[in-house]
Amino acid sequence: MWFTPKIIKKIEKAGLIGRGCNNFPVARKWEAVRKARGKEKFVICNISESEPGVFKDRHILRHHPERVIDGMILAMDTVGAKNGFIYLNPEYFTEFNAKLREIIDLKIGGIGMIELFEKPFHDYIGGDETALLNSLEGKRVEPRLKPPYPVNFGLEGKPTLINNCETFYAISLIAENKYKNTKFYSLSGAGVETAVKELPVDITVKKMLQEFDHEPSEKYFYQVGGGAAGTCYNFKQLNRKFDGLASVIIYSMEESPKNVVMKWLNFFEDESCGQCVPCREGTYRLRNLMRKYFETENLDKEIFDDLVFTLENTSFCALGKVSTNAVLSYLKNVRK
Repeated sequence: MWFTPKIIKKIEKAGLIGRGCNNFPVARKWEAVRKARGKEKFVICNISESEPGVFKDRHILRHHPERVIDGMILAMDTVGAKNGFIYLNPEYFTEFNAKLREIIDLKIGGIGMIELFEKPFHDYIGGDETALLNSLEGKRVEPRLKPPYPVNFGLEGKPTLINNCETFYAISLIAENKYKNTKFYSLSGAGVETAVKELPVDITVKKMLQEFDHEPSEKYFYQVGGGAAGTCYNFKQLNRKFDGLASVIIYSMEESPKNVVMKWLNFFEDESCGQCVPCREGTYRLRNLMRKYFETENLDKEIFDDLVFTLENTSFCALGKVSTNAVLSYLKNVRK
């Protein structure tokens, strides 16, 4: 008969969801890996962090790296993994590799081995958990078909627990009864200092901005959830909770619509891994369609709607599905 370890019960009681913005209950994922069949299991800390305007993981690595390692060690011990990996984007690997190795050497004891892995390049899709697995295995960095899920068939086909850097940080607090239902938020953009603060999980966007000493105003619009896929709101729409998201970017209303929209569309066209036709062709064609619109002020609405529908409903992974979100919310909420 299976028993549930004390730490999983504490995680469940805390109501912790994954801090990689997927909103999946952490306790359920841990329990799934713990119960998965297989003598060999792995734990991976995902610190890919490649969404523009999101830099909370860098803040954690600068100020609380020991807690990240503590959370990983707890996870390895709980699910029965002898090996762990920390997956870092190239910039973070350069900055934190020496410090993390020092902490691992001090803490690792006899529980197993934690290795650092440098992400081959700073790409967006490499943060997807299955693309991450392909990267670790030396394969093309692109998402895998799910199911099977990593909890049963992950690294080298073995049960694998993948959590975000901040998730392991929170777990270390939960283990010591110090967790206060908070999370980290990133703020950047017009009229503010770039900063990170730890604030309540259920805070509204407006209240979060006020905590950073910014009062919402008609002079700005706000992108919530990152500078690529984040949703755009006007200043009257901020009495809403984050729902697992972790950043706000402030834009001046004086900024050129062309510059704003083409920045998002260029990003997704560049970052598409090219694996599936809807995303590979859709991001390219949507970018060109909107570029033509800004040059001629003539938009083929039927083609625009078809491209949006195809991207959102037939893309293989989340990159294609969310590639229209910033543009559509900007047109709906900011520029009619």
